[in-house]
Amino acid sequence: MKIAIFLSRFPFPLIKGDKLRAYNQIVQLAKKHEIFLFCISDEKVSEEHIQELQPFCKQIEVAYLNKWKAMPKVLLAIFNSLPLQVAFYKSSKIKKLYDAFLLRHKPDLCYYQFVRTAPYAENISLPQVIDFQDTLSANMERRAGKSNFLLRPIFLMEAKRLRRYEDRAMETFDAQTIITESDRELLNSPLRDKVAIVSNGVSQRYIEQPKEKEKLYDVLFCGNMGYKPNITAAEYLLQTIMPLVRKQRPETTICIAGVNPPKHIKAKATTTNLIIEKVDDMRDMYLQSKVFIAPMQIGTGLQNKLLEAMACSIPSISSSLANKALKASDKEEILIADKAQDYANCILELLNNKEMSKKLAKNGREYILNNFRWEKCNEILEESFLNLRSK
Repeated sequence: MKIAIFLSRFPFPLIKGDKLRAYNQIVQLAKKHEIFLFCISDEKVSEEHIQELQPFCKQIEVAYLNKWKAMPKVLLAIFNSLPLQVAFYKSSKIKKLYDAFLLRHKPDLCYYQFVRTAPYAENISLPQVIDFQDTLSANMERRAGKSNFLLRPIFLMEAKRLRRYEDRAMETFDAQTIITESDRELLNSPLRDKVAIVSNGVSQRYIEQPKEKEKLYDVLFCGNMGYKPNITAAEYLLQTIMPLVRKQRPETTICIAGVNPPKHIKAKATTTNLIIEKVDDMRDMYLQSKVFIAPMQIGTGLQNKLLEAMACSIPSISSSLANKALKASDKEEILIADKAQDYANCILELLNNKEMSKKLAKNGREYILNNFRWEKCNEILEESFLNLRSK
């Protein structure tokens, strides 16, 4: 089958969850199908990054979006019903390029990532599938609850608009996918049960038995630090949780690893608060840490960071919000907390109780390998595509 994949970001380097998902889906689909990749980008994509995808794609085209020209469209969208992120990515020039791309390569099916790409699916007479990934409307509602009084109305407005747009996508696309059952339940449409759940997974390098490394950090949190849910979690860790840990264990170190940390996070750097922006191999960060923690307060979907840490046999702690998607067993495969003191107690237990730490490391890895491999996850996606072709 010839599959056109439309992305709102180039899927390399793997510094964001949507890039990681797109990259691994492309790698798996390319084993049996011809992939034609069309990406929007608001920054220059290096030839080196394009070469990372070339072994898996018959054709790659990048359409550049001028973010400064896009911003006025976002401001104008305040006065209509279009979600602001849809307005940002919508371009008549790029739509023409994409239509020409399809005309040249004549794919059998088109696959889109995020509802922000939905305008590019208009007036195309091919089977079309959209990957919601998360329920973005619910994510925006949660962000509103954690925002100040100036931003809260904007996030609530965006949530309302995204909800309508998600409903529309249920009717206009031939098939839909989403990462988790919990996110599917948050969709407003009465047709939500037909959405296929295509989970995230771990790649082969995480499946291979990890080699032991010297433990340089007591506690690790990682992710794209330009992403609001990760910023909120890092703030919570540094300002609230770690002071409670250090009352009993003053020397405890924490590492916050990930690109684009804001200035106020970088300002927290000390000899025990390590802020690392450039990471060549995140797997090494996991293996050099005694405990992984993801105290997510907002956001939806499945946390790739938890999948990877647990696959590396690192005992992990997270919130009940993040575990809704993961569905790991508390005190068997993971530790779950929601209050600051509970998080602190979990960290202390794993640092002080070697038997509990070993048990969670072993059981957590087995749980991930049994349930979250990209090969297995992509079988459901491929089945959705094949079902459309057979209609």
